[in-house]
Amino acid sequence: MRRIEAVCNDNQGPSVEYVFKKYKVTFHTEQIISDGQEFLRFIAIVPNSISSSLTNELNEIINTSKKELYITSQIIDATLSDYLTDLEKELAKKEVKVGMKKLVEEYKSLIEPSVEFKKHLLFMIIIGAGVATVGLFANNASLVIGAMLISPLLGPMTAFSFNTAVGKTDKMFKALVSGLILLVAVIGTSFLLTLIGLQFSDLPLTDEILSRTVISPVFLAVAIALGLAGGIAMTTDIPEIIVGVAIAAALVPPASVAGIGIALWDFDIFSSALTLTAANIIGLVLGMMIVFFLEGISPRKIYEKESAQRHMIVTISIFVGLSVVLGFLLLKS
Repeated sequence: MRRIEAVCNDNQGPSVEYVFKKYKVTFHTEQIISDGQEFLRFIAIVPNSISSSLTNELNEIINTSKKELYITSQIIDATLSDYLTDLEKELAKKEVKVGMKKLVEEYKSLIEPSVEFKKHLLFMIIIGAGVATVGLFANNASLVIGAMLISPLLGPMTAFSFNTAVGKTDKMFKALVSGLILLVAVIGTSFLLTLIGLQFSDLPLTDEILSRTVISPVFLAVAIALGLAGGIAMTTDIPEIIVGVAIAAALVPPASVAGIGIALWDFDIFSSALTLTAANIIGLVLGMMIVFFLEGISPRKIYEKESAQRHMIVTISIFVGLSVVLGFLLLKS
């Protein structure tokens, strides 16, 4: 259940009341005064299955750009109401799906922390790259998988894809810069660790390293599929899939192998590993953007929505073009 509160102008009251009645939820109304002006406040407890749809309809009525007017939606731990319990069961029987989509604001709360570059992300990626490098030279798959789990590379890519969908160009580029810094940090860390290791012994080219130098168009297709899975996880209530996507996408190991290639002065290892990393990144971002586009995730305002859709189509077209070029290069190699 969710507690929805909406403050509107007096003349908007009948329209707001109609929305609550339309969804058969009970509500309370009270008159409030702010800065000498009178407003109406509506409070209702709403089943989860219709909360998003109801909130979206209220947003079309209430101009939330005005400081006095707002809509809030809060999760309620427990609700003691036989009517609401019966209503929730009735909606479940009818398999009401209309409100199951997340609000744009819910995505923002999940993605916002990954938009801008932060020092703690750098520390995490350095640790992840260090663990990956040790695992690669030790030929230890468990360490390599552990490095994938603690690396935050997937966050900026998700933030880039989402902000492309909602037309937030500034945040899109911030996420892009953050992702590039983290990627360079992975390559740099593995490069430095490999140089240090070479001072003490000859480091072997293990199967774990060599497997990250094998490239094929199939890897690009798999990355796109993983991007689709990640996008679906973000748009549903099963975000734990993101963890599986982070492991399967394997962004840190090939980037680490690219750093190892630089330290060994082996251009073939470096170029192959970097190409594999690029294929994974392009595929993941493209897959996520396709899901966000098909789900209709966009700004609320009409003029912003049209601009964001154009922006999204252009960006998807660019990434499709990059995928075709990269796929051709992989096929030739």
